[in-house]
Amino acid sequence: MELEQVTLLSAVILGLMGAGHCIGMCGGIISTLSMATDDKQHKWFKVISYQIGRISSYTTLGLIAGWLGNQSQRVTDFPVLQTISGVLLILMGLYISKAWNAITYLEKVGKLLWNKISPLSKHLLPVKSIKQALFLGALWGWLPCGLVYTSLGYALTLATPINSGLFMLFFGIGTLPATLAAGAASVTLKIWLNKKPVQWASALVLILFGFYILYGLFFADSTMAGHHHHH
Repeated sequence: MELEQVTLLSAVILGLMGAGHCIGMCGGIISTLSMATDDKQHKWFKVISYQIGRISSYTTLGLIAGWLGNQSQRVTDFPVLQTISGVLLILMGLYISKAWNAITYLEKVGKLLWNKISPLSKHLLPVKSIKQALFLGALWGWLPCGLVYTSLGYALTLATPINSGLFMLFFGIGTLPATLAAGAASVTLKIWLNKKPVQWASALVLILFGFYILYGLFFADSTMAGHHHHH
């Protein structure tokens, strides 16, 4: 199945919409990398290496999600994964709008795995080399994050490792503007992102996207509709 351009675009938008969340999660480590050296050239090499590592982990998670999605489709015809994806998008939108924090419970589940992985980062701090930055980014990609889980929920529905991996790669690219700017202007950016209109606009896009998926599954799907009308 060829991955549609609109799907990759939605992955980038998903990353962009969660900019405030990204700064909260990764802003600190980006600032640390930025201040780790006075040499501007090496500073940016470290920051870029960290980003490559982080996005590589997202892509790896996407490949795993695609395989799991493919396996689950063989078990049932009911669109379980698509339903989960739509619900997660709505929950993420509600979280960004600060209307409901239910998605944080999902992050708590992810912390069980993170508690096993995070001790490895102690060997990479302080970051003195590009290789350390790369590995630190790869570890940080597994940080419990509702936005990443929301994206993975959608990646699951694509149900092939390549397509799901590509979706997560483009999601990672969508998070770049916020995380790259975090080190240089995190205070200014945080103030702007915390403005109500910005939060509500981002939240609305995610919530509408979630409802669009659910509507397509249960109300607009021709095969399901046909089944009810013709039988």
